[in-house]
Amino acid sequence: MTATTVGEALRAARDAAGISLSMMAARTHYSKPYLSMVETGKRTATTGVVTAYERVLGIGQLGDDVDRFKVASLVAENTALATELAAGIAGNDPGPLATVQTTHGTDLVIATLVDRGAVARLRRWLDDGDDPVLRVNAAGILAKVPGQFEASHVTAVLGRDPDVRSRYMTAVVARVCGLDWPVAAHFAENPVGFPQPVLVAQRFAREAVSDRDVGARWCAAAMLKALSSVIGR
Repeated sequence: MTATTVGEALRAARDAAGISLSMMAARTHYSKPYLSMVETGKRTATTGVVTAYERVLGIGQLGDDVDRFKVASLVAENTALATELAAGIAGNDPGPLATVQTTHGTDLVIATLVDRGAVARLRRWLDDGDDPVLRVNAAGILAKVPGQFEASHVTAVLGRDPDVRSRYMTAVVARVCGLDWPVAAHFAENPVGFPQPVLVAQRFAREAVSDRDVGARWCAAAMLKALSSVIGR
């Protein structure tokens, strides 16, 4: 993609999310004039800029040759759901987060919307929530909030809560390997059964150093450990 095309994709995605250029500048920590030049193709979109947009918008591949309209539609859908769930968290209502396990992209967007009060509620729900769906969703959002404290909290829960660990691991396997949920759940429990262990190990190795999601890093590292005995056979 040319600089102009990438910039147009970034702008289309931002517009679909209803995020102003000023707000995007604040959330990505790039200056508004600089982002304006990137979106109009006057400056090349660096990997850092594209990654920052993806983090705020909760999607990936903005720098690839993708259909901007499809990207915009996905962003709008992600943002609408994330905004609704973030409002529930702000209102101290755990109900919406206990309904269904949220996606990686939705969690990324919510993580950019929550304030300190919301983070404290998520932390409490992660520790004391009765519903495992609520707990894993709280973990998924906190895992994408910057800061060592939240990172340590999430990894500690993954180590001690089997329900959260199983659901989180399945989600990571499904996303990283492009598998349906039942198949991903099977391999999350039986990683040595992967038909192409070297290929999936390479994918998990990339995920293990991603800076977006400490929970995914933890799960990817666990999968690599489990696969170590079958790689190279």
